[in-house]
Amino acid sequence: MSSDRETRSTKIHRDKAAIKRQIEIARAHNFPLGPYHRYAKISATTCGDSNCVMCGNPRKFWGEPTIQEKSFNQTAKWDEMDEE
Repeated sequence: MSSDRETRSTKIHRDKAAIKRQIEIARAHNFPLGPYHRYAKISATTCGDSNCVMCGNPRKFWGEPTIQEKSFNQTAKWDEMDEE
């Protein structure tokens, strides 16, 4: 039973530490600080709006491939080099 309490308190502590870290990042970059909710620990530098130029899909705004597509293309090139 005590291990359940310890696990729960560890998770709560980890969440609070993550939120505190994101608040420090936001203050360092002079971002507006909103309400502190459970999603505040995700990222202080993104707004989460898919229509935002910085947060949205790069293919939509600039016509460039996403990070996943770049990674796939890179591994495909390695596979081609291995076959030769």
